[in-house]
Amino acid sequence: MKRKIYSSFLTVIILLSIGFVSCLDPAFEERTNYQELIGEFLENNPDEFSMLVELLEKSESMSFLKAYGALTLLAPTNSAFEKFFAESEFSSLSDMDREDLRNIVRYHVITDTIPSTEFVDGRMNTTNMFGHYITTGTFFRDNQAVLMFNKYAEVRQRDIRMANGIIHSINDVIRPELQTAAEVIEADSRFTIFTEALKRTSWFDTLHVGNGPHTVFAIPDAVYKAEGFDSFDDLWADVDPDEGNLLDINNPMNMYVAYHILDKNLRYVSDLVFDRVGLTRVRNEVVTIRPVGVNVLVNDDIFAGIHEPGFEINRDESDRTVLNGVLHVMKEDFRIKERHPFAVYWSVTEQLEIMRMPGVFRRPGDAVVLQPGDLENITWTGGNIFYEGRGGGAANPWVVHGDLFNIMLRPEVIPWVELKTPVLAAGDYKIWICFRGSSAERHPVFFVHFNDIPLPNVIRTSPYNPTNRTERPGYSERELESRGYKFYQWNPDDIAYTRSDDNDPDITRNILESNYIADNRVFAMLAGTITVPTTGSHALRFVGISGTKEFWLDMVHFIPVDEDQLWPRVNTKNGRLVTKEEIHEAYEVYQSQN
Repeated sequence: MKRKIYSSFLTVIILLSIGFVSCLDPAFEERTNYQELIGEFLENNPDEFSMLVELLEKSESMSFLKAYGALTLLAPTNSAFEKFFAESEFSSLSDMDREDLRNIVRYHVITDTIPSTEFVDGRMNTTNMFGHYITTGTFFRDNQAVLMFNKYAEVRQRDIRMANGIIHSINDVIRPELQTAAEVIEADSRFTIFTEALKRTSWFDTLHVGNGPHTVFAIPDAVYKAEGFDSFDDLWADVDPDEGNLLDINNPMNMYVAYHILDKNLRYVSDLVFDRVGLTRVRNEVVTIRPVGVNVLVNDDIFAGIHEPGFEINRDESDRTVLNGVLHVMKEDFRIKERHPFAVYWSVTEQLEIMRMPGVFRRPGDAVVLQPGDLENITWTGGNIFYEGRGGGAANPWVVHGDLFNIMLRPEVIPWVELKTPVLAAGDYKIWICFRGSSAERHPVFFVHFNDIPLPNVIRTSPYNPTNRTERPGYSERELESRGYKFYQWNPDDIAYTRSDDNDPDITRNILESNYIADNRVFAMLAGTITVPTTGSHALRFVGISGTKEFWLDMVHFIPVDEDQLWPRVNTKNGRLVTKEEIHEAYEVYQSQN
């Protein structure tokens, strides 16, 4: 473990953690629950946790874990500390100053209760008290599945439930990441060519002292050498034969390096897979992300029916948290490519502020009140907006991930709402607004504006429309599309109703015969066709016209005009895209088993 490295970014992290430091000696509430608290459990199990107790006492942190709250502790065992001291410059906790000790504590405490059932291969939804994400993943050792944090701390015992949270015991101490992205890359002998490229183009300084977060796709020397580049000069001559001014942001070599850095965005591999696209530090240039089996590929695209092979991320070496971002390692190099419009299926509730709320995002519970100014990328005036998670209010299994926004969109309450869109590549798109319908008589009616340009179709959220099975005269999915409506999602629990046969292969028509979607009125309306002038994020605004009921917003789809507007659909359980063929196959499996 390195001694403290003082930088502006670390200072910010420590300031953000001041709430933790100030809670080191909380006043105890009158105790009504005699189940053990986390701190008491550690004290009562010295054979396993005596060194962790010593750490908590020396850092003046124990009282925090003896107070009621909602915490997750990643608890290193005594053997974990012995391993830590054998590998570090310290021989005991007494060799470390209090700030070093507190950094270790902050790295192992999360202000949320996270059971192992919520672990996925990727980062946790909530940062630790240091401000960093801990990654979780399953690895195989001696033909046994092993769960690890940050790819090296093995979980020995999980889900030890206490009165104030959950403990997961681990066999290693998770080291606080105190080096910047630039320092980590420079210190790794595998990246000498990429390091020189960063330095010669000045991007090294950005990754070292610049404000983060940064997401970097680093290229190992072995990859360059496999392509015939034994040095930076070899690479430079290939990327920029004219060998111009490397500090010019329009220089091909400068742009090449910038294309390997995302634009002030912290994205782990699981985030990249979900986003499907990332805006790079090259103006108007993006990378696309596509999972293929267990592999994740950069710029693996299909254009005009032709497959353009992508470039694989080394998942085993990626998701390396650094002080000011995250580092990924590539198995292959990639260059800037001509970009064409691509579909974006946007789950609007994925706002960073909500995702960081302990115990809230996509979990059962009451609606969360959001006031104007609470969200960076959604602005509005007037009243409050409500986030409804799984099982809350209008949220249900027939909206994607079971969560949505509840918006009183009308001139008297919330006259308008403006959303900052995900990255869109320049081109022409159709915009679909996806929602749950409201009361027929008092449903919200509103305009949609894109970059302050009003779109032609007025959105009416009445459930009595061509999609409702009691209203529609047997429209096919293409007939619905021609009228500006579509079904955008598929719930696997509806598999029993996903009938099809050779005479009537239209899934939409069949699924409506006995499907809750039709009764619960979850559908999408076409707002209009837009031209995205430049690649990047843009403004989407809803302007209320009339209505007294809620607008229940789920998703917005941006689909290129020359692509199928109806397929794929979105799996309501996990948000993944599903094709008509995959649904047919799922039904055939269901039918064979029933």
